[in-house]
Amino acid sequence: MFAPPLYSPLAKALHWIIAALLLFLLPIGVVMADLDKGPLQDDLFVLHESAGLLVLALMVPRLSARLRRRAEAGRNIAPAERLVSNATHLTLYLLMFAAPLVGWLALSAYGLRPSFFWLGHLPALAPKDEPLSKQLFSFHEIMGWVIVALIVLHIAGAVRHRLAGDDVIWRMLPDSWRK
Repeated sequence: MFAPPLYSPLAKALHWIIAALLLFLLPIGVVMADLDKGPLQDDLFVLHESAGLLVLALMVPRLSARLRRRAEAGRNIAPAERLVSNATHLTLYLLMFAAPLVGWLALSAYGLRPSFFWLGHLPALAPKDEPLSKQLFSFHEIMGWVIVALIVLHIAGAVRHRLAGDDVIWRMLPDSWRK
């Protein structure tokens, strides 16, 4: 049985753009912290900050699209599965707002301002406070790892639905991919 497309083209585009940004910035976040100081590390920081700022900015229309047109849950989903799905989505949404903001606060408390693709710097959100910046950077890193875990759970859910033979996955894939 085919599930009708319940997400708008805008919601689908934002979903996949944000997913690509996360799959880009999360590994950079891991790698850049372990590099020696220098031009490569500086460039990776700028790319990580810029992608994080894009995620933060794109989450505003993404959340708006989601709130305007909520998709119905699949009919064949068990209550426990529905609970896990809803909790995963809610937590991902919260973290995709919170992680970039905490990163921005951490940079500010460190005495820096986030760079946006070498075009300029955004304002500081907090006064310089290095002990606070260390705590915020640690919290930012933990949020990143939680996002990774939730993405894995989200993908596992999509694969599980596909293997079960339901068509829930088509709600977020481009219409042109249907056979």
